[in-house]
Amino acid sequence: MKQRYQIDYLEFPSTDGVATRRFLSEAFGWQFTTYSPQYEGINDGGIDAGIDSSEAKSAAPLAVIRTEDLEQAEREVLAAGGEITRPAFDFPGGRRFHFREPGGVELAVWIEKA
Repeated sequence: MKQRYQIDYLEFPSTDGVATRRFLSEAFGWQFTTYSPQYEGINDGGIDAGIDSSEAKSAAPLAVIRTEDLEQAEREVLAAGGEITRPAFDFPGGRRFHFREPGGVELAVWIEKA
C-alpha cells in the first residue's frame, strides 16, 4: 500500500555548486544531471537528491516529502502548527512548498506534475 506522505528526495544547499559537484563526483563517483546553472540532480546517490546553489536555497539539507494532494498537505501542515517558509512554486517536474515544523526543522512537500 502506498504511503500518503513519503520522504523521497534530499536537497543539499551549496554556496558553490560546481565545487560541491566536483567533490561528490571525486569522493563517491556520483553522476549528475544539470537542470539549471544553480541546480544539479544527483543520479546515483542511493536516494533521489540534488544540489541547490540558488539564492533561494535552504540553510541546511532539506528533506522533501512527496504527496498526492499539495493543497491538503499545506492545510495539514498549518493545522499541526507548521509555518510556511516558501509558498508553493513550480519547478521542473512538479510543484512544492517549504515549511518549518514547531521544533525548527525546515522541510518541503511536493507533488509531481501530471
